[in-house]
Amino acid sequence: MRLNLENGLVGSSAVLLVVTGVIDWSTIAQFRAGLSRLVSGPRPDVLVDFTGLLSWSPEAQQVLAAATGEARLHGGRLVMSGLAPIPTWQAGDCDLPDLKRVLEHAIP
Repeated sequence: MRLNLENGLVGSSAVLLVVTGVIDWSTIAQFRAGLSRLVSGPRPDVLVDFTGLLSWSPEAQQVLAAATGEARLHGGRLVMSGLAPIPTWQAGDCDLPDLKRVLEHAIP
């Protein structure tokens, strides 16, 4: 399964990133690079739509938290839509924090 990232403008300044497919060990670098490009500019306003995401890895949470922090450092924001929790069968026996806790600890 592949990962597809499509982005376009929403309104005059916000960027919509539509994520479809799977985020796993083979696509995490693509996901990281796609988010990094969008949040590294001045005052980024990014909406990420995950409704087409079939599954995502625990590492994707870390990438998302880092991108959220990066957007805030540049005076912008990263907003997520359609994000589902990591399925238990996919997380294995790891004790994974939920995304809210990850974001709380990643951003001062």
